[in-house]
Amino acid sequence: MALIQDILSQLQQMGIGGVSSYGGLSQLTPEMIQSGLSSEYGISSSDLPSAMFPGISQEMLAGGRASTYSPMIEATGASLLGGLTKEMGGQAGRQAAGGFAGSGQQSQYTQQARDVYGKGMTDILSQSSQQRGQSLSSVMDLINQWRTSALKVRGDM
Repeated sequence: MALIQDILSQLQQMGIGGVSSYGGLSQLTPEMIQSGLSSEYGISSSDLPSAMFPGISQEMLAGGRASTYSPMIEATGASLLGGLTKEMGGQAGRQAAGGFAGSGQQSQYTQQARDVYGKGMTDILSQSSQQRGQSLSSVMDLINQWRTSALKVRGDM
């Protein structure tokens, strides 16, 4: 996701180095944040207490990882696929395939079943993407709070 790169770039612009991956964000200590901001914005470390800068927890980072949502996506896909298989092999599926008008009915029935499966998967992928985006935005918001705090101390805000 582009937002992850934005987060890492934002940290570099703020003078907070040493983080090369999203997972590494939890390694940032309040002292590292204070040191980077102090140097970047020309603020004395004594004027910028490290307690002003809460770190980023593993729990906060988990919401921004695609792997967090994989079990939910897989479970939904399996459930939908199981329902699709049951439906296609059930009485309605057999009726759609039978008789003289069977080929047209079967095609329509199959398309409707695919549409239901596709919509279900689209919904779960959309939902997980939205949740992931919200989590990444929360991380970005925290980083922006660090900058705002430093700029307030410097007198720019």
